[in-house]
Amino acid sequence: MIFATFDPALAEAWERQLPPGRPALRFDSRRWGPGPAPGFSAVVVLDAAAEHSLPAALASCPTIYVGEPRSVPFEQARLAGRARIYLSYEDSASRLRELLPLLEELAEKQSLVELLTEKARRPEPIRPAPRPTVHDTLELWDFLEGAMESLHDRQRLLAEFRRAARFWLRASHAIFFLREADEFRADREALAFAPDDPLVTYFETHPAVVDGTKWVGPVDAVAELAVRNRMTLWAARLFVPIHDNARLLGLIAFGVRDDGQPYDEADQARGVFFARLLRHCLEQVDQLARLHRLADQARVGAKYLPATLVLGPAEEPPRHVPLIVRELIGQARQTRESCRLPASAGQPFRAAAGLIAETGGVWASWEEASDEVRERVEAQRSARRELLRELALTLSHEIGNALVSLATLRQRPAEPPPPAGLLATVKADIAKLEALNADLERMQALHESDPAPTDLREVADKIGRELGLAVEVAAEPIVLPVFPALVEFALRALIRTVAENRGELGARDLTLRVRGTGAGTALTALFAIKGRPLELEGILPSAADSTVPNQGRLAVFLAKEVLRLHHGEIHAGPGLEGTEILLSLRGV
Repeated sequence: MIFATFDPALAEAWERQLPPGRPALRFDSRRWGPGPAPGFSAVVVLDAAAEHSLPAALASCPTIYVGEPRSVPFEQARLAGRARIYLSYEDSASRLRELLPLLEELAEKQSLVELLTEKARRPEPIRPAPRPTVHDTLELWDFLEGAMESLHDRQRLLAEFRRAARFWLRASHAIFFLREADEFRADREALAFAPDDPLVTYFETHPAVVDGTKWVGPVDAVAELAVRNRMTLWAARLFVPIHDNARLLGLIAFGVRDDGQPYDEADQARGVFFARLLRHCLEQVDQLARLHRLADQARVGAKYLPATLVLGPAEEPPRHVPLIVRELIGQARQTRESCRLPASAGQPFRAAAGLIAETGGVWASWEEASDEVRERVEAQRSARRELLRELALTLSHEIGNALVSLATLRQRPAEPPPPAGLLATVKADIAKLEALNADLERMQALHESDPAPTDLREVADKIGRELGLAVEVAAEPIVLPVFPALVEFALRALIRTVAENRGELGARDLTLRVRGTGAGTALTALFAIKGRPLELEGILPSAADSTVPNQGRLAVFLAKEVLRLHHGEIHAGPGLEGTEILLSLRGV
């Protein structure tokens, strides 16, 4: 599609009517020279003001004449049959879209007829006399040296090949079309063609050099027409495909020779050598680019990631490798298994090593983790101090309450005897101390019993009968490997504490709901204590930083530890009947 006008606004109005991806050339009388080769297919949209500047070679192309109706040039062109279609300036801004498909088909058929006619009357080409051989051995080595030095940069590599083409083939210019993601794009100019172009189909079927002066390929008028159109558009005389196993990777378009002579067989052989060498060089460019990228990643990884090492079957680790890592490598070779070593206070490295199945060697990685060890030790110390604080406050509060009545009894004189109310209080406080002593003995057995598969629905039913509260259980069994005695104690202690905090209500209207979620190793038992009102020290209402943990109840403290032992937790959450106390635990 050629727009012959000197008015940029008019050309833009015409271009907006073209289908997406359709190439269009603006008018420039200098680019056509003596005229296109036979078989060139194009539709010319001619402005009446530019008629006298249109090259004679384009006069035979199907033309849409655009001018001012009833003007002298417009009417003279109509009488002379200058064009196929005549439009006013106003109509050309909107009607080109509907007229172009018909004229494009007409231009293609016309160029096909011209090509066949030209071939029918074309005389047998006279083989030119062989030109003297150029002794270019030094130039060849210079070119190869430049190509090897430019393997790290694709643009520099193509510049070396372009320089060699100008020297060896005497080509006026060379355009390299290389396959990209969705098209073949030129390395310099804004030229491209699609992967489904007839040009690609032809060169993948016939990967041979094509000379614009003669057609020696198979009799395929459509393919020849596509090739000659591209040669005219790109001002090329010789096409050399870059292919690999019947797949077109690129195309080299060489312009006319500087001396005006046609390309001979030696030039075509050099072109094939160029294409083969360029294909190998482009492969190396891609590989070097990947290697450079991997090297950059390795350099950054060596700074920010753990150190790594890959050894052969009989290769010994270097001396700079830490001793603990070398021992781990030896252990991996001896046991034929992957070995891992965590960081600890004795050695600051987190390390791993294992066998490489492909080579029989060993891989190893290590990382200095002294900061992590120090943070872990500090976290353990902080957790231990918090545990001791909570335990000390709990014991102090519970023992202190029980000692009040005993201290009062000790301070009384022997006579008269203490009143009956004081004796009852003393007996109750002694019972609390005995229960406290039993709980302390239970603390010693937290990690001494063995887990056993237990249906937690049965545990809930048993506790419900003992404490007199309603129990809602799921229909499916909830069997987990737990410490049954510890789980019973924890549930009993929590429910009993909740009941005591309700005063006269006790366990009345309390409900314990049990259900399971998940399956297999992810099975989790969920308990919910429902009722109004609910109060559990440290849980409901929510504990603040200034409150005393558990309000002195050692049983609640131990129940929390039992839940932690079973990877569970306790918290308050909303339910259908108000706030509920929720417990969860999993198998150990």
